Amino acid sequence: MRRIGWVVGALLILVGSSTRGAVTVAREEYHGWEGAYRLSNGTVDLVFVPQIGRIMRYGYVGERNVLWENTALAGKTTMLKPPVTDWQNYGGDKLWPSPQATWGWPPDPVSDSGPQTVRVTPGKHLLVTGPASLKYGVQFQREIALDPSGTGVRIRNVITNVGDKPVTWGIWEVAQTDNPDDTRFPMSPKGGLPGGYRVFEDQKPAQGQVTTQEDTVTIRRRADHSGKIGTRSPAGWIESRWGKLRFRISGEFPRSGDYPDGGCSQEIYTSDDPNRYVEMELLAPIRTFGVGKTESFITHWSLTRTQ
Repeated sequence: MRRIGWVVGALLILVGSSTRGAVTVAREEYHGWEGAYRLSNGTVDLVFVPQIGRIMRYGYVGERNVLWENTALAGKTTMLKPPVTDWQNYGGDKLWPSPQATWGWPPDPVSDSGPQTVRVTPGKHLLVTGPASLKYGVQFQREIALDPSGTGVRIRNVITNVGDKPVTWGIWEVAQTDNPDDTRFPMSPKGGLPGGYRVFEDQKPAQGQVTTQEDTVTIRRRADHSGKIGTRSPAGWIESRWGKLRFRISGEFPRSGDYPDGGCSQEIYTSDDPNRYVEMELLAPIRTFGVGKTESFITHWSLTRTQ
């Protein structure tokens, strides 16, 4: 198995208070994980935890985290040696390969929550590299960049074939949000998915859980019933809402390609209790790529407040 990734270099660490208009990087303890990386521009901050390979916080400085965190697993890590009998749902934002139908359940713990190396660039971006997955034959890498001002985040997600034969996968970003009031995405254009969106029959939402208005589809989490829907919209966004607060993620989707799950590029999953989260999922096209080759998928995050 060949490992391909960014070379780990010296870490540039700036510790201190954030200044608006300039990105700072600090190493700190975060909910029991030592040495987490906090990016801040004075308006928003983002925390990446290398021990479990996840973005675990994103929000306005000093305000709520829009990402869900499983407090029962705070500070813990995943046992990577078999037998692994259960999935450790830490929360936050991560990458999976798609389609899920190829790998079933649970995900490979090495790829899902194995420890990742981090390099900080002179431009204050985080270059993170996950471990190579023997099960999938791939390795994930991410470049996480916080805008110098405002709330924007740009993430370049890369999947590399580290095996000895061609593989067929897509990049799947999964952001678990903290119990929003509702979550929505644009309808699929005419001629796309029937009815403007897809209902996953094995995770069919309850009656009244999904509503449509003009060109958008909205789903609300229910304590007693999980559900999942998908769409394929060139607008490319998903948005969770808490009162006046909006968290939006979007992807730079190519015009052509074979998308998973019957042609979905955006999906929303709502959990039932006791874990109160909603997944906003962005899915790149599925490609076949050779040994040592890569595929990439750029995604964007932003926060806004309505009047």
